[in-house]
Amino acid sequence: MEKKVVLGMELNRRFLQISYAPEGGAPATLHMPASDELLMLPLCIGREKGSNRWYYGEDAAEQFSLHKENMACDLLDHQGEKVMLGSEQYTYGELLHLFMGHGIRMAMHDMEEIEKCAVSIMALTISVEPFPEDRLEELEAILANLPVPKGQIRVQRNEDSLFSYLSHQPEKLLGYVTGVFDLTDEKMVAYCMEMNPRTSPVVTSIERDDDTGIVKKKHYPSITEHDRALAELDLRLAEYVMHFTAGRIVTSIYLIGDGFSSNWYEQSRRLLCKNRKVYAGNNLFSKGAAFSASERIWPGMQTEDFLFLGKDMLRCNIGLSVVEDSAEGYLPLLDAGTSYYDAQCETQVLLEQADEIRLQIQPIFSGKSYEEVLKLDMDQERPGRSFSFLLQLSMSDAKTLKVVVKDEGFGRFYPPQLPKKEFTVTLKD
Repeated sequence: MEKKVVLGMELNRRFLQISYAPEGGAPATLHMPASDELLMLPLCIGREKGSNRWYYGEDAAEQFSLHKENMACDLLDHQGEKVMLGSEQYTYGELLHLFMGHGIRMAMHDMEEIEKCAVSIMALTISVEPFPEDRLEELEAILANLPVPKGQIRVQRNEDSLFSYLSHQPEKLLGYVTGVFDLTDEKMVAYCMEMNPRTSPVVTSIERDDDTGIVKKKHYPSITEHDRALAELDLRLAEYVMHFTAGRIVTSIYLIGDGFSSNWYEQSRRLLCKNRKVYAGNNLFSKGAAFSASERIWPGMQTEDFLFLGKDMLRCNIGLSVVEDSAEGYLPLLDAGTSYYDAQCETQVLLEQADEIRLQIQPIFSGKSYEEVLKLDMDQERPGRSFSFLLQLSMSDAKTLKVVVKDEGFGRFYPPQLPKKEFTVTLKD
């Protein structure tokens, strides 16, 4: 017997964390061996000099603490650069690929022990911070050869993972506004997720604040300085909580990251817990990524009930007005709420005349539909409905639509005349 599963990973500058979900099941996060602590595999890799033995995570840090020339860390920050491990040269991309492959092998072993049977990975979603907008294609190429079915690896922002996690929580935990304070690194990042229950599906947006002013250092020069700095930070966090909740119905707040692991924020805690629920944990993003992968393979009601309009999401519905069985209709091409790098469509259309193609565009927020007219400039005369074209739609970014039009002629009666044409359309909000 073999169980089908999906993987969700959180990948950041410091560590890799892995969660998995079987079909119909909630995600679970892998733990450290013989421990109740969540697995947070430090992003380090090392190779033993003179052999082909590799070390990963804490094992690499311990093995090469005195011989750092055999170890590489910060794999996410230096993808295009090269590094020497002993006498061998590698790119950071090659080392990241080896590290991720090790993570998947380790996950396979642990999942089979937990599930008591063989497992088959159906999809992988990776929540990456910082999100490498300028190196996304490079990162995707590095990940492409991992032992996951072709085309089933996705890279997404933490905001997307946050949405997937929160939208799968019980309805009683969802409200107008949910806050997430992330103190994984020294600098706190805050997320504000707002839901509009008056819309169907529920339109959801997430705003990210990188300038919270909350900085908790990993190390302080003395115990006295440590206590003084944290007392001041507690007051600063309390002020931020008041600012964050002012004028909003904030029903719950999540505190994530090891920066919240101690009890330094007593003053802030009173404000955080006032008339709302507060949760703490360190696996929200990996679980959210697992929810995303699960929805991709086994779609459920969540995809129908919520519409997330994140930074990378298409904010317009795009289609064509068509006639079918003598009645006017609408042919959807791209849907709002789709990540721009997943937004692709190919369809064949038969036009009455070949002068132009009229795209129907409906922005979600304004609600005011408009047309984008693509001029084809075709001179050949043909009878009506003898113009067959292949349309290919994709997105360069969340606001830039690329349309490719290919004349396919009309059987043996009319050969293709128009050369392939490409159009770029900037979408309006």
